[in-house]
Amino acid sequence: MSAELHTDYRLTIETLSPVHIGSGARPLLRDYDFLVERNRAIVLDVNRLLAQLSDEGLDQAAEDPRLDRMLPAEGVEGWKAYELDIASGDPQRIRQHTKDASLGFYIPGSAVKGALRTAFTWYAHHGALTLGGLGERNNPGKAGDSVEAALLDHDPRNLQRDLLRALRVTDAYPQGEVRARAVAVDVFSLHGQPPSLRPKGQPTYVEAIPRGVVLEATLTLDRYVLRPERRVRGLHHSRKRHFFDQMVDRCREFIGVLINLDLDFYGDCGIWKLQAFYETLVKRQASLQPGEFLMPIGWGTGMLSKTIATKLTSGELSTIAETYDLERWQSPVFPGIFPKTRRLVGDTLARESLGWVKMRMEGLGVG
Repeated sequence: MSAELHTDYRLTIETLSPVHIGSGARPLLRDYDFLVERNRAIVLDVNRLLAQLSDEGLDQAAEDPRLDRMLPAEGVEGWKAYELDIASGDPQRIRQHTKDASLGFYIPGSAVKGALRTAFTWYAHHGALTLGGLGERNNPGKAGDSVEAALLDHDPRNLQRDLLRALRVTDAYPQGEVRARAVAVDVFSLHGQPPSLRPKGQPTYVEAIPRGVVLEATLTLDRYVLRPERRVRGLHHSRKRHFFDQMVDRCREFIGVLINLDLDFYGDCGIWKLQAFYETLVKRQASLQPGEFLMPIGWGTGMLSKTIATKLTSGELSTIAETYDLERWQSPVFPGIFPKTRRLVGDTLARESLGWVKMRMEGLGVG
């Protein structure tokens, strides 16, 4: 048995489509947090702007806090926090991407680990789903607890039992400056025969890391936890060590199913631009080098990428939809398609999928 305690990997992430990881902060408001000039949104440092106001100016700002009322004569440049390219449209509100203290855009390690967790769960699931453990009807966030408990030893009351504690991922930072974008995203739903995708409402604008950005993180595998002689709260995690040893292959298997499903979906809808994108993903998947795999991460990637739904029967999906009031995702016109919606970049026309990245793992050594 090797005496190594952990193995470190350099994790390189290349964005293949816009990636949005929500910060949880309130949306930015036009004229109060940002101004629009030509095709860019200029987000201002409002606190610094307020600090330069006189007492009279502060009283006026309390009554009318619009930015153009507070800006000095020299304009916005001296008060700019950062700016966003506007892909299209006229945003009034923009949801914020997670950023560090210096307002730098990054991908949290938790987002990467969450995507890996889904792939592990999907790979480990075989046979019928234990629907009796789905949880309360009004709490879909706990729908997967029984599945994760069975497959990954997950216990929300005792995280020391969780198999994925053996995997640690740092936040991924870009190599160089990122020119983030404000992109319009809408929910598109199937309609008519032949089927087509139509937007359901007004688009939501989000800050996004654009495609073509390279970020780096460190992934650490804690091999001490996985030793045969180690017991964690009575569990032998070593029995599932193969999850980690074959992690890249398992991710490729999971993603291959997702890509082919969406390729067929957009082909049937006649969305040629998206069909071409997924055809490109098929080619990328076939030409991956050792240690590389594709993955959808972040907001807007859809239910299929965040669950084991592609391994469930139609009966199991129907039970879940009924239990959690998800029937609105189903349609009598398209009974074999679930879900019948996709969240996509675009307002009137669907243009891009969200969140696709290519990851590459390179060994850095053991300790």
